[in-house]
Amino acid sequence: MFLTTQYLEEADVLADRVGIIDHGRIVAEGTPDALKADIGRPSVEVQPVDRGERSAAEAVLRRFGSPVPAPPGAAAARIDAAGDLAAVVRALDAAGIAVQDLQLHQPSLDDVFLAKTGRKLESAEEEQRPGKEDAEALAA
Repeated sequence: MFLTTQYLEEADVLADRVGIIDHGRIVAEGTPDALKADIGRPSVEVQPVDRGERSAAEAVLRRFGSPVPAPPGAAAARIDAAGDLAAVVRALDAAGIAVQDLQLHQPSLDDVFLAKTGRKLESAEEEQRPGKEDAEALAA
């Protein structure tokens, strides 16, 4: 059975295999878990209570992985392994950085779409109207 959808969360839950189609070409194909694992590791995002400590938080995160874009006042890094999260929390505490919010982000099929096409699905939809079939996930 084939299912075509622009809702990648739906494909992630329902499909055994997923194909990402961009401009009529399959740019990625595999199981949802394999596709997500292929694009990278989880990232951790930290929002210090004191926005002035953003640089210090970023320095701590750099010890665990490479920096990635973050919202204003926050710092984020792609960490080497989800198991490093406890070590990140301990390091922030040891540095005296009070944390307002801390989030661990696992890669999603939306991240796969972005990595494989260079744009978010929403912008692809706007570019492609009326031919929406050019930016879809094909799930089986």
